[in-house]
Parts: sequence; structure tokens; C-alpha cells
Amino acid sequence: MNALITRLIFLAGLSSFSVQATCTPDLTLIGQTSWVQKKPSSWLIEGKDPYNRNNVFHDVALNIDGRCSFFDGKLSLDSSVYGLAYAAWQTPGNFEQDDGRSRLLVEKLQFSWGITDALRADFGKLRPDGGNFYLYSPASLLKNYYAGFKAGSIYAEGMAAVYQESFWGATISQVMPRYTLSFTAAPALTRPPARYHSSSNWSALSRGNSTERYLLNWTDYGIDNHTLSASVMSGDATSVALSERYTPEGAWAFSAEMAWHADPQWRHLDEDSVRRLHKGEYPSQLYTTRRAQNIELAVGAEYTTRHFSQIGLEYYVQSAGYSSGEWRNQTDLIKSLRYAGQGTFFGQIFDAYKYLMASEIYNVSSQGHLMGKHYITAWASLALSGQARLQPSGVFNMRDGSVLLGLRYSRPIAMWDKNIEFYTGAFIAGGDKDTEFALFGESSSAYFGFKYHF
Repeated sequence: MNALITRLIFLAGLSSFSVQATCTPDLTLIGQTSWVQKKPSSWLIEGKDPYNRNNVFHDVALNIDGRCSFFDGKLSLDSSVYGLAYAAWQTPGNFEQDDGRSRLLVEKLQFSWGITDALRADFGKLRPDGGNFYLYSPASLLKNYYAGFKAGSIYAEGMAAVYQESFWGATISQVMPRYTLSFTAAPALTRPPARYHSSSNWSALSRGNSTERYLLNWTDYGIDNHTLSASVMSGDATSVALSERYTPEGAWAFSAEMAWHADPQWRHLDEDSVRRLHKGEYPSQLYTTRRAQNIELAVGAEYTTRHFSQIGLEYYVQSAGYSSGEWRNQTDLIKSLRYAGQGTFFGQIFDAYKYLMASEIYNVSSQGHLMGKHYITAWASLALSGQARLQPSGVFNMRDGSVLLGLRYSRPIAMWDKNIEFYTGAFIAGGDKDTEFALFGESSSAYFGFKYHF
């Protein structure tokens, strides 16, 4: 009898809980076909180019997005999970290999608790702040690694942010009319992974929680038309960042961000290790974290027309970027290893160093970093008839002249009583073989896809 009473009480509690819960699920299907062409690069693995010169990829993503509210809105859950998969027309090259062609990506699993009207706690798997800039935001200190496939990406609107791995942690925030104060903890839940593996093949925990980070942020809204922000990060790395966004009356917006880092955020080629390699000593690492500070600065301007088109121009500089001489040392090493030991036992050893170098370079860009010093970015989002948008963009490396050019067109169409968005576009990574954006071969791509909301 006591057991029966206990079960009835438990079921009554579940019934009461279900009455208090309100959920709004959403299901989205994304499909895309892309064609990629690459020119020969300076790299050779087993005597072959590590990239397939021409290939076609079919990508699919299924997103389950849910928002639930409990206890009259005092507790809420915001979740988003993606199932990703792709198929290739031809087998990807050695530098494009993924551990699998399907994976689960937990974009966010965020619980929010309204402690008071002004105090809120968020915990679970959280997404880091994206910042104010199109290319790179120095004041966004919580940067994680790319979680998509090496062979290709889906270029639908918003997917670039989804691909950046979120982190397990907690944030407590005080939100007032004139300011916001927040503290975020992103603990280290696993050891840093092996550097000779690309981050796309790391575990999700390694991409988001392999370092210990604590972030204190103050954002002030007290000055008219100004949003000021200051952040301090401690843990495995120490950084300080300042941000200002000025939106005067009218269509203009101006942004500036600066960050100081006690150590560079990415590993550089170590000249001593290179000399040892040339002497035949075969060091275990070729890259290291310099004992030097890094300062980053970004400034930009945006203009919004009365038809809600946007045009932006940005400039970014960092002191930790490779100088021309340092970059030449890296490309010279790649060339010297191109045919080294080919056809002999030593060829496998030198191929292992090429894999190590390629992974180190890939992981820098995977975390959103750039390897040069000076960059100019121009972008636009042009509103067209029928809610269509045309989005051109360009990034120019001022040191080596390499460029990233992109163009995307999207348009929603009402179909089957649902909204389906079609998009198409192209991009080019151009420059000489020794430049940043063409280091793995000058490439061009065209794609077509759709996003269907069930």
C-alpha cells in the first residue's frame, strides 16, 4: 500500500510539472550541393596532392530546436541539436579526411533561471558571443574550434556561427537598465588533444572545454548612442578587451575593439625545431606558443539604407601575426619537405611532419584566428524584392595580397503551406601558392541549397 501511495504521489507531481511546462519545438531541414575546384598546392603526401582537384559534395543537416518554459517562466530551456552528414562524388584527399561522414552537433543546451527580475543564471552548453565584426572580433574572448567537416561546409544563413563549438559552463548576469555585469565559467573538462590531429576530428568536449577560462564582462548603456564594454579573462590564458559601438542618429554605426593577451592564442612555427629538422634530429614538435604578448585592434563602420540594406568596411591588425620573413620560413619548409625522402622509408617520416604542419595551420583558422598582421574586409547585405538578399563579401590580406571573395543569394518562397528558403552562391580563395588564403591550393566553389522549416 505504501508503495502504491508513493507512485501516485510521484505521478501527480509529474502531472503538475507537465501543466507548468510550455514548449515550442521547431524542425528544420537543410540540403546543399557544392562543387569545389582546387589548383595544385605546394604540398605532396606519398607523392600526390593531398586535395582532390575537383569534387562534388552533398550535405544535409537536420536541426531540432526547442524552447521550453517551466514554473511560470522562471526556468527555461533553450536547446538546438544538429544532425550532419555528407556524401562525396570522389574520395576526398589526405588533407580532407574526416573520421566519419555523419555527426551530432549540440549547438546549445542552455538552462536559464530567473533568480530575481535583474539576476539570471545560465548553465549547460552555452554559445559564446559573436562580437560586433564580420571577420573577427578581438573582444570576443571565448573562442572555440570549428565543429564541421573538413571536406566542406553548409553555407546557409547562420550556419557559420553554428559550426563554432559551444562550451559547457555557466554564466550569472545582472541586467540593469544602464549596464549588464556577467561572470562566465568555462572549465577544462578534458586534456588538450594531440596537435597532429585537426580540430574537426577532435571530440566535441576537446573543441569546447580543453582549456580553463573565466570571463568577467561589464557592458554599459548609460551614454546615449554608445555601448561600452570591458572584459577580463583568466585561467589558462589572461586577456583584457575593450569594446565600443557608436550608433549616432541616422543610418551609421561605428565599432572599435581592442584586446591584450599575455600570450598569443595560437602556436607559431619554432625556428629552433626547424633547424634541428634540417640537421636530421627529427624533433617531436615544430610549433610552439611564443612567450610574447599579443595586441589586437579592429575598427569598422556600417551603413544601413532606408530599405534595410547594410554595407560594412572593417580593418583588423594583430601584433602576433607572422612577419614576411617568418611566413617565408614556413613556406620554405613546406617546399623543402615536398619531395623529401620520397620513395624511401624516410618519406613516411617527412609525410608525418607535413600532416603535423597542416593540422597546426588548420587549427589556427579553425578557431577563427588569422595568421597575418593586417586585413581589410568589405561586406554587404542588400535587400531585394520578394524578401531576397544578395550578400557579397571580400577579405584582403594586406601582407601577401591573398583574398577571400564570396557571394550569396537567398530568397524565401511559400510552398506547401510552409516557408522554404533557396540559396546559391560562390566563393574564391585566391593568391599565390605561398600566401595565407591559397596555402593549400587556390580554390573556387559554387553551391546551391535549401532550408525547409517544417
